[in-house]
Amino acid sequence: MKTKDKIMETARRLFNERGTRHVTTNHIAEQAGISPGNLYYHFRNKEDIIRALFEQLTAYGVVEYQKVLQQYPPGTLESMEQTFAMIQTFNWRYRFFKRELTALIMNDPQLKARFHEVNQMQLGMIHQSIRQAMEQGFLRPLDNKTLDLLTEEVWLVTLFWLNYLEVGGEEVNEQTLDRGSEMLRNIMVNYLAN
Repeated sequence: MKTKDKIMETARRLFNERGTRHVTTNHIAEQAGISPGNLYYHFRNKEDIIRALFEQLTAYGVVEYQKVLQQYPPGTLESMEQTFAMIQTFNWRYRFFKRELTALIMNDPQLKARFHEVNQMQLGMIHQSIRQAMEQGFLRPLDNKTLDLLTEEVWLVTLFWLNYLEVGGEEVNEQTLDRGSEMLRNIMVNYLAN
């Protein structure tokens, strides 16, 4: 494994276990088995590492979403359920980011700007999938306002389901993840074509 990848993987693991506030670049270097100077050769500071992990998370999500759309027609319940399951997998892999999202983006203007770009892109992908589902007859026709609201409902449940479980004191497991899929189904059933 390349040193840069080793630093990112070590940081991700430590951030998940302890939170970003309690992990320093020295902790990361020590756990990665490298010198602090070697870490600083690749990343100027902890914020750079967090930004790099966000880019990694984003790229992974886009690639995995494309794989789902190759197997299931966009906007169908199957594609939404598969997308939901895929997103929960990488949300758990990068759970520190989801847990600390507000604080991380409020304290780093560069990360905040990038997060907003990515969030808009992801909303656009969901919007397009739902529109395609309407065009293909899976969903009934929706006016623009309803389409926008449905897009946000789907994204909110998908993006924050793990946070909802953890804040509520629930264990993240197959049953609680299935409940999130059921919630999406419950949202979408009102819009299915006859």
